Amino acid sequence: MSVGLAGLAADTSVFMALHMLDVDRPVARAVSLGLATCLTWAINRRITFARTGRPPAHELSRYGMVAVVAQGFNYLLFLWLSVVFASVYPPILIALCAAAASGISYSGQRLFTFAPRVAAPDGDAT
Repeated sequence: MSVGLAGLAADTSVFMALHMLDVDRPVARAVSLGLATCLTWAINRRITFARTGRPPAHELSRYGMVAVVAQGFNYLLFLWLSVVFASVYPPILIALCAAAASGISYSGQRLFTFAPRVAAPDGDAT
């Protein structure tokens, strides 16, 4: 949970900084989500999940696949809510969207990205 809160803090901080510089919401949110995703990968890799035995590049590509799905949902939900509830303070929308996407993200990372590497019957590990 603390990894998610760190990601949310980074996401919100970067978004608000860019938003105050008059960067369009879609662009600011894409940048803030990208940076938050990089931060959470680093924390998850070091603290949350055990080593998988996969090469780091392979693990990172798996993380990226899950992140595209979870953060894509997060991003599109934010854009939609920003139109429907245009007067709501953006950090509230960011928190709601992050909460909505958190189950997708955690489940994907736990069951796919950081799942232990399993040896195939022929001896190769996947």
